[in-house]
Amino acid sequence: MGSKKNKAKDFFPPMPEWDWDADAQKEKWEDFKSIMDKLWKQYTDMQKAARKAWKEQWTVFFGQLMDMEQTVADALPDEKVSVPGMPAAPVSPKEAVEKVKEFQEKANAQAVEQADNMFDRRMQRQEQVKEIVTDAVATVETNLDAAQAAVEEKAEEKAEEKATTKAKAK
Repeated sequence: MGSKKNKAKDFFPPMPEWDWDADAQKEKWEDFKSIMDKLWKQYTDMQKAARKAWKEQWTVFFGQLMDMEQTVADALPDEKVSVPGMPAAPVSPKEAVEKVKEFQEKANAQAVEQADNMFDRRMQRQEQVKEIVTDAVATVETNLDAAQAAVEEKAEEKAEEKATTKAKAK
């Protein structure tokens, strides 16, 4: 049939400025990986800063909400009130607001703890994904290095074979 030579390789000859050198490509790859590591660290730092800012903002907001409710509680009467013809309420309006505030503070503590746990789990999952990707990249690099070594070994064997064939021909 025809030649087994891959003609596509000859169609676009590599230009010297394209850096087809394997060492240059590995250096660029190492640079890329270090940049990605730096971006990963910046991203996680950004998430931690956002978490801290959210917590600070929420603490201020919740404190202000409790102060507002205390202002309302202070304006309410201390006496138990009742509707004519009905028994007296079990607690005064002021006591009711204090119970509601107590419940809200407990609920807030649980919600903040749950948000912290969710953030921590998300960060752990992201770290696991990073480790998986890093391991996959290392495996690919190892396989590529092994393939490159095999190609170079075959090239050396062919060169030796040609040399022995030429020697025999002489």
